[in-house]
Amino acid sequence: MDMQNIDFPSDFLEATQSDWEASALRALEGAALDALNTPIAGGLENKPLYQGRTDSAPLQLRESSRPWKIIQRSDHPVISEANTQMLEDLEGGADGIELVLPASPRILGGGLSVQRIDDMLKLLDGVKPDLIDFRLECGYEGSATLALLVETCKRLGVSSDQLTVHGVSDPLSVFVSSGRVRNSFERLEQRAQDLAGYARNNGIQGSLLRGDGRCYHDTGANSVQELGLTLSSLLYYMRILEKGGIPADDLPKHVSACLSASADQFGTIVKARAMRQLWARLLGAAQMPSQKLHLHMETSWRMMSKRDPWVNMLRTTVAAFAAGIGGADSVSVLPFTSALGLPNAFARRIARNTQLILVEESNLAQVSDPAAGSGLVEERTEELANAAWGYFQKIEKEGGVLEALQSGVIYADVTAARAEEDKLVATGRHPLTGTSAFPNLGEADVEVLKADTDQIGEIATRKDLPEPSPDGQLIEAVAKALNDGAGLVDIQASRKQLGDNDCHALKLTRLATPFESLRDKAEAFKETQGNSPKLFLATLGPVAQHTARSMFTSNFYAAGGFVSGGGKHFESLDDLISCFRISDAKIACICSSDKVYEEQAVAVLNELKAAGAKRVTLAGRPKDLMAELTENGLDGTIYQGCDMLAELKTCFEVVGVSLADEVEAI
Repeated sequence: MDMQNIDFPSDFLEATQSDWEASALRALEGAALDALNTPIAGGLENKPLYQGRTDSAPLQLRESSRPWKIIQRSDHPVISEANTQMLEDLEGGADGIELVLPASPRILGGGLSVQRIDDMLKLLDGVKPDLIDFRLECGYEGSATLALLVETCKRLGVSSDQLTVHGVSDPLSVFVSSGRVRNSFERLEQRAQDLAGYARNNGIQGSLLRGDGRCYHDTGANSVQELGLTLSSLLYYMRILEKGGIPADDLPKHVSACLSASADQFGTIVKARAMRQLWARLLGAAQMPSQKLHLHMETSWRMMSKRDPWVNMLRTTVAAFAAGIGGADSVSVLPFTSALGLPNAFARRIARNTQLILVEESNLAQVSDPAAGSGLVEERTEELANAAWGYFQKIEKEGGVLEALQSGVIYADVTAARAEEDKLVATGRHPLTGTSAFPNLGEADVEVLKADTDQIGEIATRKDLPEPSPDGQLIEAVAKALNDGAGLVDIQASRKQLGDNDCHALKLTRLATPFESLRDKAEAFKETQGNSPKLFLATLGPVAQHTARSMFTSNFYAAGGFVSGGGKHFESLDDLISCFRISDAKIACICSSDKVYEEQAVAVLNELKAAGAKRVTLAGRPKDLMAELTENGLDGTIYQGCDMLAELKTCFEVVGVSLADEVEAI
């Protein structure tokens, strides 16, 4: 193939940052260069221009040229189906499995119905446990599930020292999500020490205690808070293990971090890299030897949507790409239908193939820290790490993450961050494709699995279990009980409970939920009324004058499930009003250019009101005309950046749909 040289103008190649700044200042006409900065969450900013950092060395992320591990969730309630899915995932390229039990706060529907060794044997039928990584997402039952896994593998001829298990236990995330733990934290800390003793005695590879930022991210925390709270959780767990007699040099290998990866490509790359810097800073401050942190990332649940779920494929692809570039040791991609229910084989295959293509075909793992040297990435990594370290210090001054949860400090901070992001979504400044932007009212349903779970609870049989101790005697006794036929429900009932703890719960919330709730209302309206709620597009003047605003308006109201009528070239005002009368719409929006508004808007507004329109809005903000329009009864204006959600809710009230029963849902 012939190579062609591109001839750049010499003045383009010779231009300096000073030249750019001078040009930008002229364009800003007196405003400062800071006016070009874009605020982002956590008090940080994006700059319009960054200088390359040729002096920056790559960070120590994954081992050079080693790909990240592809992890798939296993959460089908029917064991035989879960086994089939697991084998398909592993044969299809997955490197590990995350076992998700119903006790997990991140169950997302479903949950493995494994209680006894016989159940786990059926689940692992055909699986070679020594060749894969396991992650445990089991809520209260992490340590008991580990014992169940270990004893099952022994029966399969796999010794415990051949197993690699990460993220076994994280009582803090249970506390955050439920607002209560059914024991004192002193007792839970003793159980964590017992877990460490059991893992040491059995030679289990991996990390036990998980500092999990997902429970904060998915409830609305920004990246500064997610990283700061994850770091504080890691420190909390290391302090617990140190009390249990584990040498300081060995503490880091017992903990791991888990973060969310969102469709903010650079934000996710920066987050992963900043986590490494924060970990190194923490070890340095504690005068501990440098050790690698195992980092797992999962695509964000908060960004997923039920409406037009195909867009989730794009979101999770960007998120997985960014997590891999950022240096995650393992990545889990949530199937694109996860918000709708249990994913089928197709959705699961897309999830793992997303990563396989990035690793095997795009070769993203061949370069260690490929983002190194990018001015944007390097500067934002440093800024995020510094901001997160500051938040970490704030939490530590409160007494640590546990005390800050109990006092309500974390709840207040995360709730405030969530309100900021929700406002961006409500006003369209953070558009959700397929939901708040470019909605498809005619989309076809996607297939998800239906699983009938056994609603009859087992009667627990209490076992005589010893007290937890750093030598692992409690879990050793649990393992023996499991071998004797006990189930996880028996183990849970047999543990002594000494008090409980409460905090303000942070509930998982998806960004799209408010708009999806309105779409549900629109569908319910159609079922009872025979047609969808309607909007009339009162388009004025020639087509060229109203096309842009009428298209914007149609998409705007479609985000709430409203079907648009009108929207054509009307020969006269009488023609427009006649079409409105037969449209059966109660809401109309006037659409055209500001010039046409000056000539016709007031007259059209009055005629629409006289014809029975209950609400009339106008697309745009003609400032010189607003006072007169308002005096004549204009109910509102819509424009880029207005409160979409508030306008759509008002429209539902106009058509007689009550929103009083709205509930928050994931």
